[in-house]
Amino acid sequence: MNAKTRLGLFALCSLLSACTVVEPGQRAVKVSLGKMDPNLLTPGMQTYFPLTDSIIPYSVKQENATGQCEPLTADQQPITINFNVLYRIPEGQVLTLYEKYAGNPYDRLVAPQIQEAFRQVVSGYKADSATKNVNVIKNQVLAMVRDNVKSLVEVVDIPITHVGLPEVLQQAIAQKQVMEQQALQKSYELDKAKKEAEITVANAEAQAKSIQLQSLALQKSPALIEYERVKKWDGQLPATMVIGGGGGSGAGWGSLIQIKDSPRDNSTVSKSK
Repeated sequence: MNAKTRLGLFALCSLLSACTVVEPGQRAVKVSLGKMDPNLLTPGMQTYFPLTDSIIPYSVKQENATGQCEPLTADQQPITINFNVLYRIPEGQVLTLYEKYAGNPYDRLVAPQIQEAFRQVVSGYKADSATKNVNVIKNQVLAMVRDNVKSLVEVVDIPITHVGLPEVLQQAIAQKQVMEQQALQKSYELDKAKKEAEITVANAEAQAKSIQLQSLALQKSPALIEYERVKKWDGQLPATMVIGGGGGSGAGWGSLIQIKDSPRDNSTVSKSK
């Protein structure tokens, strides 16, 4: 084979061959004449013959997808749920996914399972209860989806971002919440009044008990009576006082002392018989 022939063959091979790049975080399946190569293509440049071969890339990084569903509640109310899906394709499942679910694994496998899981879970809740149990519903849906997709796709989480209700239902729920708040406020006011009444009764009983104890103490202790009298003295001396006196009526006389205030002399005494 001369040089000209070799050059022609090389040019023909160049025209018939092609190359592609498998990006980091990807693996690729090579199919030749309809037969899958059991060896995954790793990141880097890969060559193939376009007439006979095809390269199908798969991401093995964690991916994020968004979705929406409109399931019916237990009371037959349609609600709208928006959600995100965090998922990852394990490298060891790429070939199986290609064989069983040709195309995008999320669209072919994960998304239908999520829709069905939301439909089943939400049907067990009334509309107003569904809005209050978003996290519970999310966890139930996540567990159901993981169980159904097995280990083909790793479903990391399905956070619910929004729950929409019909306008009429929103108004009914809002009115119910107002009534519940009013009932709670009334209950609080009744409890407060009851406690205040109990405190008043307790104070009255304590005061009555204290008076009773003081009365008993005064009856048993003359000295305590004198002490209570002294406590009540305002510090002022009487204007007059009697000293001395006879032993009986008309048998003697006493002296009447009049006390006057004086800045220098504490008292001026006058006697009368």
